[in-house]
Parts: sequence; C-alpha cells; structure tokens
Amino acid sequence: MLNNGKHKIVMLLLGPILGLAYVILLPFITIATVITVAVEKAVVGMLGLAGATVPFEWRPTTAYLTGKKRKKKG
Repeated sequence: MLNNGKHKIVMLLLGPILGLAYVILLPFITIATVITVAVEKAVVGMLGLAGATVPFEWRPTTAYLTGKKRKKKG
C-alpha cells in the first residue's frame, strides 16, 4: 500500500505545503519556547528565594487561631 504511485504523488505535493507550514510556524514555536524558559526560570528563582527567607520551623499546615500567647523563657 505504501509503495503505490498515488502515495508518492501525494507525498510530493504535501512536502512543500508542510515545509511552508513549518517556516510560518517556526517564529511562534521559538517565541513560545523562550517564554516558557523565562517563566520557568522566574518561578524557580522565586521559589528559591521564598525557600531561603522562610524560617526552618515554619509549618504552613499549623494554624494558631486560639489567641493563646506563648510562654516567655526566662
């Protein structure tokens, strides 16, 4: 089925069309890649900064909503 004459003609006709589509879409692919890399670097940088500024004992799942004050040492 792949070796018949119709398949070869179709491939010859589709080659330039697919090439043109690739050339037209290449700038958009490049822009999307650059934006993706920039956003990824920004997010990783912000998470690293947030990780460096948060105290080690910070527990985001624990909420102290009772209003009790902690005892002072001394």
